[in-house]
Amino acid sequence: MMTVSVTPNETIAAIFAAGFYLLFNIFSGFYIPQPKIPGWWIWYYWICPMAWTVYGCIVSQYHDANNEIFVLGQTGNTTMAAFINDYYGFELDFMGPVAAVLVGFCVFFALLYAFFLRTLNFQMR
Repeated sequence: MMTVSVTPNETIAAIFAAGFYLLFNIFSGFYIPQPKIPGWWIWYYWICPMAWTVYGCIVSQYHDANNEIFVLGQTGNTTMAAFINDYYGFELDFMGPVAAVLVGFCVFFALLYAFFLRTLNFQMR
């Protein structure tokens, strides 16, 4: 909705949205886990809404999974919680701040949408 309010028509908005979605998905922490993102790009991980969504989904589903799993490339078994912490860098007790940030993103983008819809006028006379 934000890209629609910033652009003059839905075609240009779809092009802009595709670019945003590409960056959001690359740095969401799913394709490239947070510990493996280079230091100069880690700032984008923390402002990416998709990263917080992936964080919330994984932590909410696996926060109490303590069964042992076998991970290829590692010797021995590890618990699911330890794997999530080591591989993704997710803290399993960080669910409250994740929910607050996701609500904050919704409010922020809705306010931007309303602001741009009110101030920008693309109608031609």
